[in-house]
Amino acid sequence: MEKIIKIIDKKYNNYKMSFKERGSYVVFILNSPGRYEFSLEKEGCGLKIIGLFIGKNSDNFEVKTTQIHKKRNCTSDLLIKSVLKDKAKFLYEGLIRIGKGAQKSFAYQKNENIILSKNAYVFSEPFLEIMANDVYCTHGSTTGQLDKEKVLYLKTRGIPEKKAEKLLLEGFCLDILKKIKNIEDKKLYSELEKEINKKLELLK
Repeated sequence: MEKIIKIIDKKYNNYKMSFKERGSYVVFILNSPGRYEFSLEKEGCGLKIIGLFIGKNSDNFEVKTTQIHKKRNCTSDLLIKSVLKDKAKFLYEGLIRIGKGAQKSFAYQKNENIILSKNAYVFSEPFLEIMANDVYCTHGSTTGQLDKEKVLYLKTRGIPEKKAEKLLLEGFCLDILKKIKNIEDKKLYSELEKEINKKLELLK
């Protein structure tokens, strides 16, 4: 059973998390900027990091994540997204560090962003630091606007433009919960879904 840590609506802070017992962990981050360090210190440990930042007006989110693999056969899977409008900013720096003793590691890092206005700003920079030779690591970053073709398609199905945009944004944001779709605590899953929808309502 996955153990879930929630960090929701917190001010900028430094977070250091060490995972010293074998198991599956999830860290859920919502509109909580800061420096995050995740250290996998037990062989066979698995960690998912899912984050979402939704901003408007002059919101400014600065986020730095470091995934540290210290032992063999560990996995870390990070997905962080942002949706920004007006003059909101999202500054992201992500590092995967694989130590010498962390062979057979799997590490994934993905940052996806949608900007809804010309003055919104995203800076995203991923890094890899690998000191072992039998590992699999990958990272990526994308930033763009809502897919106009998808909006047009929904309009041809009789859905008004604003409603179509809302549906696409919901799909983009709620997609992060697919990472934990198999958790046994369905009440918690529903609570996280509601928290995301509340943030989306603020974009109106």
